[in-house]
Amino acid sequence: MPRGVLLLRVSVILLLLLAFLDPRLPLRGRVAYLLDFSPSAREGVFALAPRLPKDGVYLAFAGEVARLPSPLARRLDLGEGTDVRRALEAALRLGVDRVVLVSDGLFPPVPSPLPLDALYVPPKPFVAVSLLPPPFPLLGETVGVRVVLEAPVPAAARLLVEGPGGVWEREVRVEGVRVLTYTFPLWERAEVRAEAEGPWGRSEARVGVVPADQARALVLGDPALARRLRAQGFQVSEGPFRLPLEADLVAVGLGVLDLPEGAPEALRDYLRRGGGLLFTATPRGLFFGGWDRALPDELPLKPLGRQGAALVLVLDTSGSMEGEKLALAVAAALELVKSAAPEDYLGVVVFASGHRVLFPPRPMTDRAKKEAESLLLSLRAGGGTVLGGAFREAVRLLEGVPVGRKGVLVLTDGLLSDPKEPILALAERAGLEVSAIALGADADAPFLEDLATRGGGRFYRAATARELPRLFLREGQEVFGKGAVEGRFPLEALPHPLTEGFAFPPLSVLLPARAEPWAEVLLKSGERVVLAVGERGEGRVAALATDLSRSWRDFEEASAFLGGLARYLMGVGRVLALHTYPEGEGVRVVALGRLEAPRLLVEGMEVPMVPTGALRFEAHVEAPGVLLDGKRRIPLALPLPGEWTPRDGEATLRAMAEASGGRLLGAEDLALPPKRPLPLRPYLLLAALLLFLLERVWEARVSRATLP
Repeated sequence: MPRGVLLLRVSVILLLLLAFLDPRLPLRGRVAYLLDFSPSAREGVFALAPRLPKDGVYLAFAGEVARLPSPLARRLDLGEGTDVRRALEAALRLGVDRVVLVSDGLFPPVPSPLPLDALYVPPKPFVAVSLLPPPFPLLGETVGVRVVLEAPVPAAARLLVEGPGGVWEREVRVEGVRVLTYTFPLWERAEVRAEAEGPWGRSEARVGVVPADQARALVLGDPALARRLRAQGFQVSEGPFRLPLEADLVAVGLGVLDLPEGAPEALRDYLRRGGGLLFTATPRGLFFGGWDRALPDELPLKPLGRQGAALVLVLDTSGSMEGEKLALAVAAALELVKSAAPEDYLGVVVFASGHRVLFPPRPMTDRAKKEAESLLLSLRAGGGTVLGGAFREAVRLLEGVPVGRKGVLVLTDGLLSDPKEPILALAERAGLEVSAIALGADADAPFLEDLATRGGGRFYRAATARELPRLFLREGQEVFGKGAVEGRFPLEALPHPLTEGFAFPPLSVLLPARAEPWAEVLLKSGERVVLAVGERGEGRVAALATDLSRSWRDFEEASAFLGGLARYLMGVGRVLALHTYPEGEGVRVVALGRLEAPRLLVEGMEVPMVPTGALRFEAHVEAPGVLLDGKRRIPLALPLPGEWTPRDGEATLRAMAEASGGRLLGAEDLALPPKRPLPLRPYLLLAALLLFLLERVWEARVSRATLP
């Protein structure tokens, strides 16, 4: 091999080895100096400015970025934050080769797009104060405003806090972050002011607290209770009854039949799912309204000393009743069976061309109810319409029943084929309450109305069979009803957080009642229970056996007591507690309460909250956001790291510099002009390629020259 070719090959190898070592040639480059003018760093940067080179490019930054004509220029209008990323982007747009960051490093590390050197300046001694309002304050509850104190270096301060909870004044020492809580009851929009003062100066903050929500109460048929709850800050609606029930509390002063069909079932489901229910003894509520029969397992009170009543249903099963009419009549009779108490007697006589006793009047025990339901479901239609024998049989059956109040209810959809006057005469002399229902347009309404009038009962007209269940319930309510007692009834309050501190005056009207075994008695008058509460499913229910429009008129503390009772009842389903804890560069948000699928909306992105326990959800965020759950939207003010958050700023700057190929400078390095290292690897590789090509050409020529 010729010596020239060998020399070229060795040269290529040497150039490749040098390229692998990546040597760099130090050259003077264009440098941008990024000067931190944030409140914590600006004093240290101002002191250092005279020592900076005069021929660099200078950018001042805080929350905003501005170019400076010289390092001695001052800008105090760039905001309170420290946006390093924006400053680096501005330097990149200027086309500089390198940056020198002069800062206290009180910010999270940011990757640099340019080679970066950093110079650390100590932060200003200072105690910053900020106020965080409660995230979900309710009208009338005791809320807490968090007073957050931050100091980049340990410092002492005099703290002053003023607001509805009075004046705080205390000496504090802050090392890092210190949080105090200022509490007060929230009855209206409030403002809290805090001030921290020390040798370094003064910082202050203000925050307004506005009730984010009012407890919602649906009050049906009790205007007196509605007024009391409004006085306690509740958002009160007095109807109508609509599904789904979205109120935090439903107070019922109406009867079962005053509400739409299906209301008892809806109230039961609402309670079992965590809602609050309150029944009051208005003239149409509680026992008057039949709630002890409609919701026997949910009502904490039952009538005391109830005298049973007796009712015989005389039911038309003629051929004209076949189909939907008979089916709905049977359904109505089943509701009547269900609404009867054990001390009540109920019987059924059916008639068509003849009559028969389906079952005689008997106490409506659980066993009797099951037997009655089975017999009613076995009914079939057919035949004519002969009432007389069935009506006489009903009157006879009631003669031996040992109760004071007795009644007969007649239902037919057609014209009678037997004489009417004997039936009317019997109704007039029998001494019973005789009521009648005319079903449809073909019924003999004039006769049935006359029958009810002469029998001292009530006449109902049902245009369609679908109206029958409610008419049957209304008649049962009339017959099985119970009256209130008027007088003067002293009250005894039993030990309970709801009754502490109240002196209850006597009542003027009282519905005699006893408490169910599962209920807790709060108020009583002798042996009569006035107020009882209990839990059913996930909710709470209470029953008050007095009419608030006639009792407690002059009881000044009635509103406060009833408001506390309402909040207690709605507490299980209504309570929502939000807590935030600083964690790394962000905040851990913890929500406690009955939530469906909570999530946080942060900077346009949804962050799901993960269930971490019973009624507990958590998420980690690095910016303020909004908690979303169903229709609820709750803004969150988070204790995120601020301008004065203590950090190891020197370590932050060193990490940023080393990650970009730079270093942490000292003050003595400012006299040396920054160098821009020129990478030699591309040039070495290019030279190696050229020599390799030259070597290949030379070798080819030598080969051709040696051929014969």
